[in-house]
Amino acid sequence: MNTRYWILGGTVLLLFLVFRFLLPLILPFVLAYFCAKMVSPAIHFFTEKLKWKKKVTVILIVIVTVGAIIGFIGYIGSLAIGQLILLLQKIPVYEQMADQTLEEFCCRCDQVLDLAVGTSYQYLEAQTTQMYESIGNDILPKLSSCATDILKWAAGAGSGIFIFFVSTLLILLDDSFPRVPKRFRPFVKRLKSAGLAYIKAQGIIIFLIAVAMTLGLLLMKNSYAILLGVGIAVFDAVPVLGSGIILVPWALIQIARGDFFGASVLITLFVIATFLREILEPRLLGKELGMKPLFVLIAVYVGAKLFGIGGILLGPVALTVLKATDDVIKENRITP
Repeated sequence: MNTRYWILGGTVLLLFLVFRFLLPLILPFVLAYFCAKMVSPAIHFFTEKLKWKKKVTVILIVIVTVGAIIGFIGYIGSLAIGQLILLLQKIPVYEQMADQTLEEFCCRCDQVLDLAVGTSYQYLEAQTTQMYESIGNDILPKLSSCATDILKWAAGAGSGIFIFFVSTLLILLDDSFPRVPKRFRPFVKRLKSAGLAYIKAQGIIIFLIAVAMTLGLLLMKNSYAILLGVGIAVFDAVPVLGSGIILVPWALIQIARGDFFGASVLITLFVIATFLREILEPRLLGKELGMKPLFVLIAVYVGAKLFGIGGILLGPVALTVLKATDDVIKENRITP
């Protein structure tokens, strides 16, 4: 077999092992390294141009950067939590509305199917009761165990953030921190550009979808426009599922309730989200990474299948590594 294919196959295996086993252990340090590289120009400006002391500058820059990120997330989170609390308070009202909508829908089904009035509703009511019993007996105990896992995850995330913060400070304060060997710099440069390009593309798309969803839901006078808009936009980034799994059933419910305006808004939002995701994503990533959109889409899909949501980013990064490796092989004319 061609040596080129052996090298590429070995690279694929190595990437899988690194992403599966090594990356979860070193992720805070990798993020700290990239964060340090990101803020280093600002630190260089203050220390070289304004003659500030390096330790003071590093601490201030890192604190301001992390504080700004936490502040932004906290602000959006507070809005979302406020709307979530409002949603929980109105659950009984929505249950009553849902029951009324279901009863009206069942009456229409009885008329169409020439059944006795109430037949469909009684059947669905029995199924609903059985579903509630199943939730009480099976799902709630599992949710209780999940709550413990969530608390453990939160504690681990807190420690990871602390390690990330300290590591960023230590990297910036260490003048003798080893540089990337020269022969690996093209790979690191490509990885950096790939990661930043993908994050930039996903950020733009998610932001545009979130804005569109929020405006559309505000047009429907929905009290949870921000919460639902951001949630649908983030969920839309998950391959295969996307926003349609939320918007299409919601539109059908609105049609069943006779709210054709709301249904048309939801369908329009689904079309907009699909357009942004399917049209802009391959074009942005293909242009930034220098790859064909189809290959980028395959990388996203395979990455998500192997590594979950994180694979949405890891897939294109792995594809970039493979392309960089292949370029090096071609430049050095490695033959069998």
